[in-house]
Amino acid sequence: METIKNETMNKKEIDLNISYKFINDNFILYINITNFSNKEKRFYFLNNTGGLARNGINLFNVMHEKLIAYEKTFISPVYNEEEINADVLLPNENKQFELSASVLKENNNLILFFKGISFKITKGEKFYITFDFLDTTSNMLEVVI
Repeated sequence: METIKNETMNKKEIDLNISYKFINDNFILYINITNFSNKEKRFYFLNNTGGLARNGINLFNVMHEKLIAYEKTFISPVYNEEEINADVLLPNENKQFELSASVLKENNNLILFFKGISFKITKGEKFYITFDFLDTTSNMLEVVI
C-alpha cells in the first residue's frame, strides 16, 4: 500500500515541452502542455500584461548561469466587459501555446524582446531557455540566433 501511495505522489501531472522558430527577426516560443493527471486542468495562458513572460521565461548562458533580464515592463491590464474563458486540458490531453518575441539589434548585441521582459544576447552564441508554468519547469532548450 505504501509503495502505491509514493508512486502516485511522485507522478508528474503536467509536462511542459518547449521548442522555437526564428524567422525574419521574429522568435516564437512554442509551449506544449500535457496533462498526465486524471483531472482536468484549468488555467489562463495570457500575456496581455507581460506577466506570463516575466514570470515564466528564464535564459541561461553556456555555463547554465541564469541571465539577468535586460528590461522588465509592467503593463496595466485593460478592463473590458469581455469574459475570458479559462484554458482547459482534459486528462492525457496536449495543447500547444505560443509566446512571440522580436529580435532587435542594439550596437553589437541583440535584444530578445518578449512582451514583459527582454534579454541581451550575442548573435551566433548559444544560450538556453526554460519556461516555468503551472508549478512545472520545461525542458532546457538550446538556442542560437
